[in-house]
Amino acid sequence: PDAISGDMESAMAVELNPWVEYEFRVVATNKIGTGDPSVPSRVIRTNEAVPKTPPANVSGRSGRRHELVIAWEPVSEEFQNGEGFGYIVAFRPNGTRGWKEKMVTSSDASKFIYRDESVPPLTPFEVKVGVYNNKGDGPFSPIMVICSAE
Repeated sequence: PDAISGDMESAMAVELNPWVEYEFRVVATNKIGTGDPSVPSRVIRTNEAVPKTPPANVSGRSGRRHELVIAWEPVSEEFQNGEGFGYIVAFRPNGTRGWKEKMVTSSDASKFIYRDESVPPLTPFEVKVGVYNNKGDGPFSPIMVICSAE
């Protein structure tokens, strides 16, 4: 928080990330100078919340024939906002309706491989990758068009 007057006994920290551990210190300043920081507070973890950050840089990767390889940059732990974090990979052949969705339960996963013998090589797919945790589903990445392996 901004500097507060010397007669205040508390201050409120705002805009903290959910599900992150924080500790706090107080530093006093006057005309003569700045004192040493206080002893750190006990560690405080903020409450869980639905994730708000989708994975970045969703793209296709090379794979074997009849595979669609969807890759992304994993969401860092500080933006997972709670326990049970994972990804929802959604895809469909370009121009069709209805998404196929697959859950990826590993928080550090960075790709998903869809295998289907009926998919011809270089078939374009629309793909998007979303996030979830125990509190609910978060947003999806922007839709990208990638092709199945040759």
